[in-house]
Amino acid sequence: MTAENLLEEWFGLHGKAAVVTGAARGIGRAVALSLAGAGAQVAVAARDLATARPVVEAIEQAGGRAVALAFDLGDETSISKLMADAHAALGGLDILVNNAGVFPATRFLDTSADEWDEIHRINLRGAFLCLREAARLMKADGRGGRIINISSMGSIRPAAPQRFAYNASKAGLNRLTEDAASAFAADGILVNAILPGPIATAPAADAATAKLHEAVARRIPMRRRGRPEEIAAAVIFLAARSGGFVTGQCLAVDGGFTVG
Repeated sequence: MTAENLLEEWFGLHGKAAVVTGAARGIGRAVALSLAGAGAQVAVAARDLATARPVVEAIEQAGGRAVALAFDLGDETSISKLMADAHAALGGLDILVNNAGVFPATRFLDTSADEWDEIHRINLRGAFLCLREAARLMKADGRGGRIINISSMGSIRPAAPQRFAYNASKAGLNRLTEDAASAFAADGILVNAILPGPIATAPAADAATAKLHEAVARRIPMRRRGRPEEIAAAVIFLAARSGGFVTGQCLAVDGGFTVG
């Protein structure tokens, strides 16, 4: 077997249909591009359709197939429609990457109950609804599937005190991942989470931000922030045949931050 054939066998995704939420930028964009590069058809899902279209264009220019779909992570009906539309457009649903969410920073004593509720409504309730609707379709199709939740290393280790509400929502997502993995394993639907460490999703806007990024990098044993493509690579591992015996796991991709 050639190296090319070996890579295709274990990491290829030809014939698979994937939905990536929050796919217009950052980690979500890198995941959508990588899934398409591995051969999957991709539904690029974002709140604003206009932001999703450039990602679709990039996929198509590289020879892949993708569709842009708009949805509201805070609305149950919108999420159900997203999954149904993606299923119809792509001829099935094999992979969900549950990436969309909000990432506010507020000091503990300044956080209102309404802000707390909104963060959990989007990050945890919204992720649950995406997972539930995708699992329903996968179960009905009877061909199994992969659900990959994008959590955070902040869910298992204190790192950014002003993002405590976000971290708590992601800790809930980890628990949801484990319970869903147990619920759907017999159906061949594997559910895992990826816990990114600090990721360089955009250049520093100013000198102060650059200085903060440098300080964060010094706390990481590998002495650098991660790249969105490195999170996407972990998604490919879990989505492809390579991850065929992995479920219920929370995989930290963080340069050693959680053990440093």
